[in-house]
Amino acid sequence: MLDAFSKPAEKLRNENPKGRWEHTLERNASLISAPWDYEGGVVDETREITFLRDFFNLFHECMHSCQTMDVISVLTRQTLSQTPDEHLTTVITYWSESYLNEVYILKLRLGDFVTYAERKYKKDKDFAEPIVGICKDLREFAEKQLAPFITTRGEHVHSRRYRSTDPELARLGVLDVSINSLGQTELKPVRDEAIQAATAWLFKQTDRAAETCWALFDGTCMVLAEGIVTENDWIIVPIPFKDNPDPFLKDFNADT
Repeated sequence: MLDAFSKPAEKLRNENPKGRWEHTLERNASLISAPWDYEGGVVDETREITFLRDFFNLFHECMHSCQTMDVISVLTRQTLSQTPDEHLTTVITYWSESYLNEVYILKLRLGDFVTYAERKYKKDKDFAEPIVGICKDLREFAEKQLAPFITTRGEHVHSRRYRSTDPELARLGVLDVSINSLGQTELKPVRDEAIQAATAWLFKQTDRAAETCWALFDGTCMVLAEGIVTENDWIIVPIPFKDNPDPFLKDFNADT
């Protein structure tokens, strides 16, 4: 689907209507030189380009969330390998709780992406009937696949922190208190073992979350592409959002 989004962008860049490319470079230069004074706003576009731009932005937000999950998987390993022993529990706990928020962000972004497709394509008679059912199924499937992460994240935010309910983290917390506050230093070997177990569990969880997010995003794109991307990888723009819909409307009137 990324290829399908890139084609109209490449076409627009090559045609360069009204000095669009130069205008883009000027906006970029303005942001780079004075980021706090930059007032980019949304550029006025044609109806078709606006549709493609907004659709791509939602697609890109989903991709960012998946990429961030990959970054989290890498950073957990890097930070833990460089963290002093006395701070390992804190770092493990931080990453165990923080990755849940990125999964939640993907859930929201993926929902926005699917809903945008549904609302736009159902305005075109050729897509109206199937797109509603397809998008309903996609949302339900995403909810089901992400449910374990979202439920845990909800309890973490609205009830009790994850560190209090996850067995590995709760064990680490008690061991830290026992050793650091109660002076039970004989438990240090036990804490070392608990840290290893919690680390392995963290890696497994973040990797699984990243794989789940990518699989959901890829699957959603594949399902949508079946109906809205041509065989030569061009996104089909719904008739109401084409810059020149008249020829298509004539066909529609002829059919009716």
